[in-house]
Amino acid sequence: MRTAFPMTITACAWTLLIGSSMWAQQAEPQSAALDRVTYDIKYLASDELGGRKPGTDGIEVAAKFIEDRYKQIGLQTLDNGTYRQEFEVRQGLTVDGEQTTLKLVNSDANEMTMELELNKDYLPQAKRSGFEFDTDLVFVGYGINAEKDLNYNEYHGLDVEGKIVVMIRREPQQDNPESVFDGKEVSSHSYIQSKVLAARNAGAIGLIMVNDGFSAPTDDKDVLEDTNRFGSTFPFIQLKRRVLDELLAKSPLTDADGSKFKQLADIEKRIDETLSPVSQKFEGWKVVGSSKAKEQLSRTSNIIGIMEGEGPLADETIVIGGHYDHLGMGGAGSRTDRREIHNGADDNATGTAAVLELARRFAAREKKPARRLLFVCFSAEEMGLLGAFHYVKEPIIDLNKTAAMVNFDMIGWLRDNKVTIFNATSAEEFDALLDRANIDMGLDVEKSGGFGGSDHLPFFQNSIPVMFVHTGLTSTYHTPEDDFETIDCAGALKVIDFSEKVLDELVAMEKRPTFQGTGAARRTRLVRLGISMEDEVENGVEISRILEGSIAEKAGFKVGDVITEVGVEKTDKRREVNRLIRANNGKSVMIKFRRGEDQMETMVELKQDDDEDNNG
Repeated sequence: MRTAFPMTITACAWTLLIGSSMWAQQAEPQSAALDRVTYDIKYLASDELGGRKPGTDGIEVAAKFIEDRYKQIGLQTLDNGTYRQEFEVRQGLTVDGEQTTLKLVNSDANEMTMELELNKDYLPQAKRSGFEFDTDLVFVGYGINAEKDLNYNEYHGLDVEGKIVVMIRREPQQDNPESVFDGKEVSSHSYIQSKVLAARNAGAIGLIMVNDGFSAPTDDKDVLEDTNRFGSTFPFIQLKRRVLDELLAKSPLTDADGSKFKQLADIEKRIDETLSPVSQKFEGWKVVGSSKAKEQLSRTSNIIGIMEGEGPLADETIVIGGHYDHLGMGGAGSRTDRREIHNGADDNATGTAAVLELARRFAAREKKPARRLLFVCFSAEEMGLLGAFHYVKEPIIDLNKTAAMVNFDMIGWLRDNKVTIFNATSAEEFDALLDRANIDMGLDVEKSGGFGGSDHLPFFQNSIPVMFVHTGLTSTYHTPEDDFETIDCAGALKVIDFSEKVLDELVAMEKRPTFQGTGAARRTRLVRLGISMEDEVENGVEISRILEGSIAEKAGFKVGDVITEVGVEKTDKRREVNRLIRANNGKSVMIKFRRGEDQMETMVELKQDDDEDNNG
């Protein structure tokens, strides 16, 4: 379901818009707090914000929303007079239009030339620094080599050495339940990496791809995808179907029976009917072009508000944080291949709402806290904890004066009254502290020695005690279904109530908590992902089997996914994947992979409970 934020201001909205002074005057009913938290989660997870991806208008709307809340609450700004700590993030490569050209030239027809327009007629992929070529053009149907399993090879007997191949996206007989290509299911032969590998193995130096007629039956559906969509370092250009139709009208291809193909749809129909290749050279035609890529950068901000302390411990700081960014329209990081708004209600509108509500509560008190409180809504967490890493690199408050960090990430699914506190062993005082905070709450508090991959990690790496408050991964994690309607707002409020008591304990401690490193954390046994891997494919290793109940299954991997990077190391060897998994045993590690045509990534926790067995 999608969440549209209502334009009318409800009664609970008015309570949120009133300043904190009223809250300081009298005790509030719990319903008022629930109204505020519900409102914040619903707004942050609405379609209006477009998934809050750094570099988009949506995250800017979210940032302004948080700033307005800080101002209403009365938090102090930074030295720059704003609540923003700006930093730059890399959005990947993009095509440099000033250095990119493409034309089709026929020297046999009085230098007939088709000059093509970037973004209108064609678009190169930008996963490489660039390419330049002037060579022959060869049509290879769908670009499939399935000689071994289907006796179907569109490169058979064809010379493409040093040439550019033109191919159709996906595979034949897509709407045929009896198709040898897995019926109506998408087979591995349609994967971009399979097509690229076949072209490379045949000796081609690049490929041009057009959308298939089944997926793009009309010109308005014939979309040139984002320049990083297919993730290939092989020279790769996407071309509009109408351009190829124009070429076919000038120089038709010929079937074995002498029939002329003047439209791409006719070729697709013939292949569907006969399952016979029509691969051949475009006689007399060359493709002449070059492309350069450049780094695409954008600016984003951590949103930080300060509440000064009072008394002898006022110069010590407790950071209260949660990230407010998410995945936008999906792509990298999504567990699906659907280009839809990923609203990130649980991940992490809930955590952002917790930061705002805790700021309201402490600001409403008559007495200032004994320690300084720093409320931080981090950006670019989904891109690799970039906001948190930027903060510890350029801290607002000296890290040596930072006593603890409490992080909220995904607190919207309170199930069986259970909340997990990751890194509960990072300070020797935390165990008893959490017990005291829970005396009147009745929560099932799991005190985990594990890490969890979120914004607390850079603080822990700087020897700062941390707690990561979390209600567990869900079936909607990193999918378009992570919407407001799935959230248990009352449960999130209960987690916030508990967390307020935790913070009260932290603020009141006579001495700052004593940091404990990994040596004090629970020992973890050697674990494996629980997968089998096929021979290496282009720039990665393909998963051929996933054990039931394994770490890989729980992380959302699927057979056919191609692992390309573990941690910060790229890999295309099975032994390297295994080495990197062993090297990160007991930790959380980012694994990047390809699924079909999409580049994806997920944070995987390489640990298991004592009663689990994961020897796959």
